[in-house]
Amino acid sequence: MNNKQVTRQTLLYKLIDSNDEKSWDEFAQYYEGYIYVVIRGLGVDKQIAEDLLQDVLIKVWKSLPKYEYREGECTFRTWLCLVIKSTVYNFYKKKSTRNDNKNIDYDETLHSLDMFTEPEVHRIAELEWKSYISNMAWKNVQDEFSDRTREIFKMSMGQEDNELIGEKFEMSASSVRVYKSRVRKVLLREISRLNQELGG
Repeated sequence: MNNKQVTRQTLLYKLIDSNDEKSWDEFAQYYEGYIYVVIRGLGVDKQIAEDLLQDVLIKVWKSLPKYEYREGECTFRTWLCLVIKSTVYNFYKKKSTRNDNKNIDYDETLHSLDMFTEPEVHRIAELEWKSYISNMAWKNVQDEFSDRTREIFKMSMGQEDNELIGEKFEMSASSVRVYKSRVRKVLLREISRLNQELGG
């Protein structure tokens, strides 16, 4: 099976091909959290970010039929983040042209958004995606493990030493490594699955 065939099985291409509400609902369910995180990463406060999330989703819905995957040029996440930036920028641009007392705040935000070049947007897109998809994968697989295993893994994520974790759970450092390896293997498999399904 070639790369194009694999890609066309992703949620993104199912949506582009069918453009139906069921596919869109599935897309929104997976991506709205990511979109929100990126909006916040652009310096937008929580209340405005929630409103802009809906604006971005509407814009994506309208623009998706025109999206064309170009390997090595522009990933979907980079395209999505450019849509996010454009939506956020236009929102603040409209606000800044109104004659009110908050123009300075809006102008400062517009200036900050101007500083985000396409390579910087790409960097944010990838960085936020790695964090977002890892959290989603952990939520999906954590119930496969006992409370003890989950606790050991969480402590290890906090950079805690294997020896210290072992002391807390009355086990050897090598046993701690086995627990961590078991979780990491399942987690990485789920991250890979999600990346393939979501077009990552």
